[in-house]
This record gives sequence, C-alpha cells and structure tokens, in this order.
Amino acid sequence: MSDIPKDIKEKYLQDDEKYQINSDIIQSTVKRVVGNEKNPYWIMRKLHQYLIGHLHYLMDGAWDTAPTVITNGHGSCSEYSFVFISLCRAAGLPTRYVGSTWDRKELAYMDDVYHRWVEVYLPNYGWIPTDPTHGDRVLPRDQAFSIGLVRKEALITTQSGGGSSTMEWTYNSNESYTTEPKTNINITHYADWDKVDLTIIK
Repeated sequence: MSDIPKDIKEKYLQDDEKYQINSDIIQSTVKRVVGNEKNPYWIMRKLHQYLIGHLHYLMDGAWDTAPTVITNGHGSCSEYSFVFISLCRAAGLPTRYVGSTWDRKELAYMDDVYHRWVEVYLPNYGWIPTDPTHGDRVLPRDQAFSIGLVRKEALITTQSGGGSSTMEWTYNSNESYTTEPKTNINITHYADWDKVDLTIIK
C-alpha cells in the first residue's frame, strides 16, 4: 500500500454520500472480509468475491447508498459499484467508477440504461477495471473474468471518483434549472446510435 502515489490516495480514498465508508456496516464488513490480508490484489479479490456472493442484481432505480445496498442484499450496476468503491476505499485501496454506453450490435438503438463498473488502483500496475456486476456468476472462472477486462462493446463516457458539483452522478451530462414558480422537470438521458453496416455496401 505504501507504493500508492500520494495524489492518487488523496483523490480516490475520499468519502461521499453514496459510499459512507465510515459507517459501521462498511467498517465491520471490511474487517471481516479482508482480515489480515495486506496484498492489494488479494484485498480487491476478497471484496469482489464477498460482493458477488452477498448481492443479487436488481435494477429498481433506487441508487441507494452502499450501507443500504449491503443491508438490502441487492442492487443495480451503479449500486454494486457504490458498495465496491466504499469497501475498497475503507480498506485503503483507491477506487473510482466508470460509466459507459454499450454497442449492442444493432444498426440503430437507444440506450437509456448504460452500465457502470469500477477501477481499482493497484501499486505498480495502475488502474485495473473490475466489474462486480458481470462477475456475479456461478463458476469461479466466470467470476474472475470480469477483473482486468474492458469489453470492446463499451463506450466509456465517465471516469470519476464520486459525485461532483457539476456532473453529480450522471454518465455523460447534467443540467439544472431554476424556475419561478417552482416547477417539477423530468429529464431523461439516453445514447442514440445510428450506425452504417459496411458489410452490405458493395
């Protein structure tokens, strides 16, 4: 851990409202899962295995905090990421999230779901992508497959340590409005793909 650069630690070990790394449930989970492990890679792997063994995937649009997701035992890809980041940071591993849209191999489609995963900083290696949602599989081979891999279908739109004052938690854009009188506004973000299939061009 001493080989992690100071500037990386300062930025990517910070707490956030979504992480709550000092909460009792985050601290006790890290203590129980990590134990006396000192190797950063194995700390990451132990937390990864805990997460995929403890949570099941459920996209309900809640975007709950890390302690709430652990308590509930389920979450979306964003919520898996909140928990994984919280646990890693509580264990001293710098971590950030990545947001993307996906090439779904269709000529035209609209993506309003997106996908989020995590990058963990390992000393002497740098940022290692780790996808606890895609690692939530039965076979150990498939669980490990999501560590160190970015699928070629992913178009990364966001890399961040946490919610910011300008982007908040969105994947690629954010806006805010002030109205008088007070008005409720519903905003939808989506990626709109319209590709040319070069295989049909002679």
